[in-house]
Amino acid sequence: MYQAPRGTADILPEEQAYWRHIERKIVTICPLYSYERIDSPVFEDTGLFIRSVGQGTDIVEKEMYTFTDKGGNQITLRPEGTAPVCRAYLEHGLHNKPQPVKLYYITSIFRYERPQAGRFRQHYQFGCEAIGDDDPALDAEVIDLAWQFFAALGLRGLSLNINSIGCRQCRPAYLAALKDYYAAYRAGLCRECAVRIEKNPLRLLDCKQPSCQPVADAAPRSADYLCPACAEHLARLKHYLNLLEIPFELDHRLVRGLDYYTRTVFEIQPEGGGAQSTIAGGGRYDNLIEELGGKPTPGVGFATGLERIILNLK
Repeated sequence: MYQAPRGTADILPEEQAYWRHIERKIVTICPLYSYERIDSPVFEDTGLFIRSVGQGTDIVEKEMYTFTDKGGNQITLRPEGTAPVCRAYLEHGLHNKPQPVKLYYITSIFRYERPQAGRFRQHYQFGCEAIGDDDPALDAEVIDLAWQFFAALGLRGLSLNINSIGCRQCRPAYLAALKDYYAAYRAGLCRECAVRIEKNPLRLLDCKQPSCQPVADAAPRSADYLCPACAEHLARLKHYLNLLEIPFELDHRLVRGLDYYTRTVFEIQPEGGGAQSTIAGGGRYDNLIEELGGKPTPGVGFATGLERIILNLK
């Protein structure tokens, strides 16, 4: 007897009301912030994700569904939503429109990971991307959109964590400080962190292994290594969030799991939630359009998993 593949789920009639309720809130709130819908293909050239997400990330190394099609092309089922939107921005000349271009999507995402509550190998995300402006007011607007979306759904007791991981100018000094600090603890690190020291030191702060937690907690903080421009950007973001009356905490361990992030990163968690219960995350990606072949173009966005929202609604 056939069954749905592990890590996938049928959305039965009795569950449909939750999904339609969320979709109605999305299509109501996004136009209020001038975001328009975009839908991208379910699969893309594999190189798009290697170039954008990063060779040393868990997504690229462990989680992507990649295959060679009958034409000999390397194809990957979409593992995240930002890179396809940026590819569409370039391909269709959206840089010629008034900036920033504000887009949102509701789409399926595919990652080969261990299934658990609210995490599936095929899951669904709602995301927003604002491309073409580096003003921290836009970061605050993206966070506010997510915050008001959850409020409209009736979710309460949420917490917002933010951080800045700097830019091309100031991040190298911070990464060097991280590597120097972690070198003294190399023998006690988990196997993955021992590799991350050389390949992707920023990911060291994101490790969930208990043995690595005390080391990460006492690690150098990115906010102490920001250049004047990045420090000003973070200060203005905090000012705007205060004006919006959105409470937040500065979390020096918050780095997110994708290589394209610059400056602002943030996560929203439900009351009593830990790292695995994050219901929204995002940040700024000022170098991504350039990495994909375009002119230097800043951007910022977020994504949230619909299955995790439904768990919290229930």
